[in-house]
Amino acid sequence: MTDYRLDDQFAQALAQLPPEFLSMPDPPANDVRALRDRINYQYTEMGRLAPPVPAGVDREDVSIPVGGDVSLEARWYSKGGARPGSAVVYAHGGGQVAGTLDHYDRRMRVYVAETSVPILSVGYRVAPEGKGQQLSEDVFAGVMWLLEEADRLAVDPTRIAVMGDSGGGGLAASAAVLARDRGITIAQQILLYPMLDDGTTVASSALDPFLAWTAGMNATSWNARADGPASETTSPARLSDARGLAAAYIEVGDLDLLRNESLAYAQKLAAADVPLELHVHPGTPHAYEWLDENAAVTQRALADRYRVLRSL
Repeated sequence: MTDYRLDDQFAQALAQLPPEFLSMPDPPANDVRALRDRINYQYTEMGRLAPPVPAGVDREDVSIPVGGDVSLEARWYSKGGARPGSAVVYAHGGGQVAGTLDHYDRRMRVYVAETSVPILSVGYRVAPEGKGQQLSEDVFAGVMWLLEEADRLAVDPTRIAVMGDSGGGGLAASAAVLARDRGITIAQQILLYPMLDDGTTVASSALDPFLAWTAGMNATSWNARADGPASETTSPARLSDARGLAAAYIEVGDLDLLRNESLAYAQKLAAADVPLELHVHPGTPHAYEWLDENAAVTQRALADRYRVLRSL
């Protein structure tokens, strides 16, 4: 039997983080505030390891109405002079309970700088403030806003993709389901180690030592979002019919709690003849590009993401 092994470059990157980062215990079960504080702390510390922010990307802060007097903050990133026609609606990570537009500002700029494809980063309501399908609806509202602003922003309405990582990857998948069910064209769903299955609450003893996102943290996040029984637009793993969904790009590490649900979702899409590209990266934990952007495996993954974005 071959044991799991962390990629050497990620092990070196971990050694650069503060000791308290590595020794933090799991937050108490269902303590959403403690989990949110931990995730946001991790984003801040890992962000310190990132290369400089690329130049040449413009940002427009916008507001997306979602009913009543409620509106969402969002950011439109574009490269000066570039008019590719395609565009992306992005849902940030954070287990659907944490993460901010600020945490993802640099990452959005990198994607746009590398591909010239503009991105709308949506500040959806996280749980427990946001409940049930509301989070998915917030991301879908970003799609609708972009359709309404397509002429002004020089966007082709048939070339809009949804994209997200971790908790945001699950919301991007849900938004793709909502779009199909409502007759809205989505060019592609780009799902990076997505959080898809509310039933993932345990990990194998072999995998557990490598988990940056643990089974307990996953359970707390899903419980924070719940306002009734899970559905296919809150937990995409429950999808009963994948026919007609947008083509998918799915990427996950083999040292990730969300690996098996990513594989199961990919199989479901493939069985429904949804065009699919799937990558499982060995020695790779959750949110690995945050840990070491220059690692060889990260560079391969980023090259694939850039390729897919340019192809929209």
